[in-house]
Amino acid sequence: MSSRTYSNYKPNPKNPNFDTVLVPQGMEYKTVCDGMGKNSAKLDIIAIPAGIQPLTTFLQQWQQSPNFVNKVPQGLIMMGLGGSLSLNYSVGDVILYKKCGLMDYSQENKGSCNQFLTERLFKQLGNKTIIGEGISSDRIICSAEEKLLLGKKYQADVVDMEGYALLNWSEKLNIPVAMIRVISDGCQQDLPDLTGAFTEDGSLRPFIIARQMLTNPSNSIHLISSSLRSLQVLKEVSNKILDNG
Repeated sequence: MSSRTYSNYKPNPKNPNFDTVLVPQGMEYKTVCDGMGKNSAKLDIIAIPAGIQPLTTFLQQWQQSPNFVNKVPQGLIMMGLGGSLSLNYSVGDVILYKKCGLMDYSQENKGSCNQFLTERLFKQLGNKTIIGEGISSDRIICSAEEKLLLGKKYQADVVDMEGYALLNWSEKLNIPVAMIRVISDGCQQDLPDLTGAFTEDGSLRPFIIARQMLTNPSNSIHLISSSLRSLQVLKEVSNKILDNG
């Protein structure tokens, strides 16, 4: 990062403020915007694609945009849903990441979220919030058995599809990051087979999702129920963080 290109960027990692929220596109993004309501004007809320590579590409393109160059974020919060990898956490639990790694069977590669911003959000959100660790996957983890195995292997509490990509990018720019995930499916909960549910650019394929859900109605009904519950919690969390923005 050159001082010429990012002349307005003056972060204070030990006393960070946040001005930008990144949320996976679709229902998660809509829910966060609804939760923040009219006060959402205080922050830049940006819809992002799902998946490690799609998000990496998005962030690289965003970094080159005039909006970014002229106003580099002082602090970022990623919000969204995630799957539990631990018997300790169930649908609706709110997890603040301490670290997030890449689901790579050869190494762990965990990056750290900003400690001060994370602690600030923890105080804001209340004692029911949990400090935990995440792992990012390039696919949806559908099997309860695999969730439990991944939790043990990586010593992680939550699986998502974007966290590591953001940490890997933001670390190079020295931008403070905090991550909030609401558990949308428990570690003992099998999901419909959603392999191929996302396009290469991180968009959902609704017809594939609908087809897979019809072939497994029991797991699909469970997923719909848990998703609705977790989205409601995500909405409440979105409202609570405003006083911190």
